[in-house]
Amino acid sequence: MTTVAPVRHRPTITRTAGDVGTVYRFVCSCGAAGEEHAARRMAQVDLNEHVLSLPKVPAAQQCRIPRAHGRSAWEPCGLCANQTSLFDLEAGQ
Repeated sequence: MTTVAPVRHRPTITRTAGDVGTVYRFVCSCGAAGEEHAARRMAQVDLNEHVLSLPKVPAAQQCRIPRAHGRSAWEPCGLCANQTSLFDLEAGQ
């Protein structure tokens, strides 16, 4: 039985020379790509829509320190998954 590695989303905005000048385009490592735009903000809108369309990560799998663990908000974290908080303030209520 083989396991399939999860798709890691690494969305970026690329800048290239087009027919009418510089064009910006959203591209993700999962294969998704947006349309070419003359303004970077429009490519950013495409990127934001892609990130919002990704499935939500369950609260138990969310990363508490994403920068240190190299995770984005839309990715589950194996280090933080199912960890209880050191100072669980809600448990005492």
